[in-house]
Amino acid sequence: MGELFSVGPGRLAQLARTRLTGADRALLAEGLHSRRLVLLKSLQRRLESGGAPGWAREAFVRHWDVLERAERQDAAAVRAVLGYPSVGVWLAGALGGRDWNRTLAHFGAVAAAAALHAGAGYRGVLETVDGALALPGVGVYRARAPRVRLAAEPRGLRLTAPGRRPATVPRTPPPGPGAYGACAPHPLYGAPPRDPPGWRGPAALPGTGALLDGLDPYRLPPPDSAATGLLPPRRTPHAGGGAAGWRRRWEAAVALLAAADPERAVEVTELTRALVPLGQVPGTARSATLRAAPWAVLTGYPPSPPRLAEVLVHELQHSKLAVIGDLVPLHHDSGAAVHRVGWRPDLRPLAGVLQGTFAHLALADMWYRLAACPGLPPGRRRAALARAGTCGAQVADALGVLLRSGQLTAAGLEFARGMGECHADLRSIVGEVSGGSGSGTPGVPVAPRTRE
Repeated sequence: MGELFSVGPGRLAQLARTRLTGADRALLAEGLHSRRLVLLKSLQRRLESGGAPGWAREAFVRHWDVLERAERQDAAAVRAVLGYPSVGVWLAGALGGRDWNRTLAHFGAVAAAAALHAGAGYRGVLETVDGALALPGVGVYRARAPRVRLAAEPRGLRLTAPGRRPATVPRTPPPGPGAYGACAPHPLYGAPPRDPPGWRGPAALPGTGALLDGLDPYRLPPPDSAATGLLPPRRTPHAGGGAAGWRRRWEAAVALLAAADPERAVEVTELTRALVPLGQVPGTARSATLRAAPWAVLTGYPPSPPRLAEVLVHELQHSKLAVIGDLVPLHHDSGAAVHRVGWRPDLRPLAGVLQGTFAHLALADMWYRLAACPGLPPGRRRAALARAGTCGAQVADALGVLLRSGQLTAAGLEFARGMGECHADLRSIVGEVSGGSGSGTPGVPVAPRTRE
């Protein structure tokens, strides 16, 4: 199932510039896959040495065999499924718990999803969790039964549960050329005009392989985890504007980015794997990234396309740093919240300073480029410049905190200096936008909107 992967420090200055080349994206995809394999092997060792029952060890081997057969058929498809964000949340929980029934039932679902994407002709019986079978990136079948028989057929996926009529989910046609990134395959089984009884599939977002995923039970951490306050919408999986409203917001946000910065728009559409709706807390604009689930953007329904564009750019920087940080230690953070930053009123640990600096550097770049869009009304241009100026000033202060901290590794110092070079290069953009003055329009500090 592949070799362990590492990245040398020579690439860090480039990665710190917030923009990924094609080679950078391939590097991070390899790194994430390596991390997932390490976690799966760790789970296997826990089963073998932690007193797990024999049936659990046998189930792991059976599901692993499915993965290996699927990889021989289509290695890229298997990598894409193992890299789906909810698989990371499941693995993090599995390694910290001892509910072997749930752990092995979902591993079977992960292996089945990989076999389906690889076109390996999957047929098998899978255990459900609480009467439901969740195939990551494919859909959820609420069988109300302890097990489900699956059969991949040429025209669709056939699901059979005891006491229920068989349900067939039609296979979706492939998208057109260039419609999505190589690491994010189009969903095999989408939401047909009328879902079969019990079946729900995630909605595909236009122009990409990303999914609007309000269904997967592992899209969010469990309620008792450290990532508190991330709640699903109360009534429907896609609360806010409904699935159609989210799709319109997504299209408008990507179009906005494409007009100002086509390179950034491509990065957003190629890297985002899942857009996960959150329950909205009145008076806030919450968004988040889970370190265990890179390339998922968790957010409440955005009030406007510019707000969603900001969220997408911001949270994807967190995903990048999550992958980089798992491969190359960037700091020796004690966890003590002793550093002050411009984007939050409370003191932050060094890891939070690093995360926020990287994200706000990308936001400063985004807002300056939006301000430079031809035909932008003067009021909106001033607002974009103010937002860019605020982000840029916050980054300048935070870079000083990082470099003076004494807590960065050699790789972390290279990364911080790379961010500093990128920040300095923004002056050329500022000069173009502000008529050659070379300095950004001062901005009024805004209320913090992030979790760094």
